[in-house]
Parts: sequence; C-alpha cells; structure tokens
Amino acid sequence: MSSEVSQVYANALFSLAKEQGDQTLQQTRADLRQCALLFSLNPDLTRLLSLPTVSVSERQGIARKIFGDEGLAARLLQLLVDHGRVRFLGEIADDFDRQMLDYQDTVEVTVTTAVPLTPDQLERLTGALQRRLQKTVRITEHIDRAVLGGVIVQYGDTRIDNSVKFRLDSLRERLTK
Repeated sequence: MSSEVSQVYANALFSLAKEQGDQTLQQTRADLRQCALLFSLNPDLTRLLSLPTVSVSERQGIARKIFGDEGLAARLLQLLVDHGRVRFLGEIADDFDRQMLDYQDTVEVTVTTAVPLTPDQLERLTGALQRRLQKTVRITEHIDRAVLGGVIVQYGDTRIDNSVKFRLDSLRERLTK
C-alpha cells in the first residue's frame, strides 16, 4: 500500500519523465525498478543512506558511487537521501509503475492455475480479458496446486474464481446447510 509521501514523489517524477518523452519514461521506470530491487535485497543500504550520524553529503556521495548521477531515478535518489526518505523508494517505484500502466492503458492481471497454461490457453485468456476490459493486458502466472483445476483471475479489486477448489468448497457449503 502506498503512502501519501510516495505518491507525491511518484507523481512528480512521472510528470517530469513524461515531459521528456516516452523513452525517458521507460528508462526512468527501469532505473527506478533496479534501484528499488537493490534496496530490497540490501536493507543495510537503506539504513546506511538514512543514518543521521553520516552527513547528508557523505550519504549522497555513497548513493552517487553506487547509482551514478545520470537520469531522473538517480536524481530522485539524491533528493530522497537529502530529505531522509530513502525508505519510500520501493513504494515510489510501485506508484510509478501504476501510473505507467494507466498511461499505457494497460492492466496487470494475475492468473492462478494448478498447472501452467499452454501458449494457446494463455493467448485465448489474454484475448478474452482484453475484450472484456478494453485495455492491453499483462498477465502474470502463478501456479498453486491447491486450486486443483480451473483458473483464478485477479486484477485491481476484482477476483474471478473459477477454480475446482472454489466450486467444491461452494458445493460443500450448500450441502452442509
């Protein structure tokens, strides 16, 4: 869940990148994702760049050595270090991604099945979802043997559960009433 702080930074960064064109938008998104991943894999780096006992200029120097100073994401990181808000980087990256998807008229869909979908099944499901949602669909597949069969589709606040497990649970519930 994003915070007001992360939304403000993500909105500003997105607006600035958008003004500079689609290539800058794509590059900023990639750089931001890479930074966020590095910070999530190295929590000590977040702590180091947030330490009040280390001067802001030293923390900025460390960030510059690791991430450079080219590009909007690197400039954002310098700003976050300067204002003691490095801990928000992951949320900012997530908020930026959401804005990118909206800008590209794309929706992220999570599909959960018991076994991997065949390319044909995936293509048909993608087509059906694009027709229903009137947007480009980007599917992420999850395998969960507990669904037994069928499919669970999730996007935004919507969940369509057409799994065998759901149908068996529903049947069990009706029989016990």
